Amino acid sequence: MDAQTVKHKIDDFELTPVPKRAKRSWYVISLIWLAIGIDISGLYLGAFLSSGLAIEDALFATFAGSAILSVLAMLCANIGYQAGVSTPLVSSAVFGRQGGKLLGIINGISLVGWFAFQADFFALIMVEALAKYGIVISHFVALVAGALLMMITAIYGVRALGKLSTYSVPLMVSLITFGLYSASSLTATETHQISAPLSMGEAISYVMAIWILAAVAAPDIARYAKTRRDAILGAGFGFLLGNSAIIVVALLLTQMTGTDNLVNVFFSLGLGMAAIIILVFAQWTTNSSNLCSAALGLSVAMPRIPRPVLVVMMTVVAICIAQFGMVDKFTSFLTLLGVTIAPSAGVYLAQYYLLDPQRLTFAAIQNAPDWLVKGLMAWGFGSLISACTAPEFLGLFTITNISAIDGIVAAMLAYVALVKISIGSKETACDY
Repeated sequence: MDAQTVKHKIDDFELTPVPKRAKRSWYVISLIWLAIGIDISGLYLGAFLSSGLAIEDALFATFAGSAILSVLAMLCANIGYQAGVSTPLVSSAVFGRQGGKLLGIINGISLVGWFAFQADFFALIMVEALAKYGIVISHFVALVAGALLMMITAIYGVRALGKLSTYSVPLMVSLITFGLYSASSLTATETHQISAPLSMGEAISYVMAIWILAAVAAPDIARYAKTRRDAILGAGFGFLLGNSAIIVVALLLTQMTGTDNLVNVFFSLGLGMAAIIILVFAQWTTNSSNLCSAALGLSVAMPRIPRPVLVVMMTVVAICIAQFGMVDKFTSFLTLLGVTIAPSAGVYLAQYYLLDPQRLTFAAIQNAPDWLVKGLMAWGFGSLISACTAPEFLGLFTITNISAIDGIVAAMLAYVALVKISIGSKETACDY
């Protein structure tokens, strides 16, 4: 394979619009989101919800949260299709070129941290699962093996995720369906009890929290859509089913078996190897997506470094973070970055849907100034509101019980207000 062919295969169009030859249908876009949504954290969230709500309430919270995410993802995906570029580049239209780089750096650091967290989680579960077959491997070996697997796909970018998803999604769905069928014949050995009650607002917030950053970064995947319809349908279908399916599976398995240790559940059903396969594919696709988006963000900030090199560098950093026990110390910092990132979407959503959508074309993005103060001010205001309503931070008051949504809406309103005020002050529209 010559160098030109390799370059063509690993080009993820991080700094330019996706060409027509690389576009994909809504079916492939949906499969990517479905594959990303089926992950181990979703299984454990389902088990967590089952300990705080009755089954019917937990199911309602799951579908309500996933529906809200789906709508948000569709709105962002529509913008991504029009611009044809990644989320950090889209944001350059409202924050300026340097502001877009700032968001790219914040998003990249956040996603590298989450990559480390999920790779560490993958290693812990893999060690436990293989031990049931008498296979003893170290945490480090499992961590490196998993991280390298995820890194290889990320080097080839979103198109590789699409190919992986066409195989992984049917396999994971088949194994999970068989697991549910096997569990349906069991009778729980103990009555399911609610041990840590949750309110409906808290439950919906937890459901959304897992994937809200992926929803606001929907342009990263949607830019590959062949048509606007493909972009919107792919994001909507993928988030609605992808986010909810794995949580529902965990809820049902917990109810059927009376235990929330899902690794033990699969092994007790005689599906030990299936559980390992699900684990590998689930974390493979999800964490490769984290690395792909992180690379897109940092490519905007550091365009001179080839994206594959950034992927390798980030993987090494993530392995070090996980191996040396820094994940726990890093989690609060990552949550803070999440509170900061989500409100940025409110600004470009306001620009597209409430002001002038033509500002979010690639031509306009190329001509953006270094800094756009009104967008940055609105982003900062949304982040402040999100921090004030997040119980893990200031927790001063509540609005929707979902701090990320609070921040997005606050940023939208602030941006529209700032632009209207500036126009009223006889500033031209191009100045904002």
